[in-house]
Amino acid sequence: MSSTSDASLIAALNNASTQLNRYFAIFIIIFGVVGNTINICVLSRRPLRSNPCAWLFLASSIANGIGILASVISRPLSTWSADLTNTNQFLCKLRAFLLFNAITIGSWLIMLATVDRWLSSNIDANKRQRSTLKNAQIETSSLL
Repeated sequence: MSSTSDASLIAALNNASTQLNRYFAIFIIIFGVVGNTINICVLSRRPLRSNPCAWLFLASSIANGIGILASVISRPLSTWSADLTNTNQFLCKLRAFLLFNAITIGSWLIMLATVDRWLSSNIDANKRQRSTLKNAQIETSSLL
């Protein structure tokens, strides 16, 4: 008797997981892409281009947008058996590479923006002088 109830519980949980992957991932894609696009539009405006912290957040938004697109697009497709990363090994490895590198780079860029804000508000004038756009661009290019 318990094996049939266990089997029905497993089937119900499997169905719930499929439905979540199918429909919730669509909302993540929409809101993630829209949010990162708005960030990119706002942070690339002329008054913010000379701010090193805005530069780092701009690069972070680009990296996180790539991470969202690389990771979440295959989720709803896999529930309809249309995910090419299951059949094509190159696409599977490319997706994993883009996902993990983009999310890691985005996190590091946010950490560098935190350090930049600390430098720009420091009491020591020598440390404040290290908060420059040139240093932010060098830090960004070293991560990429």
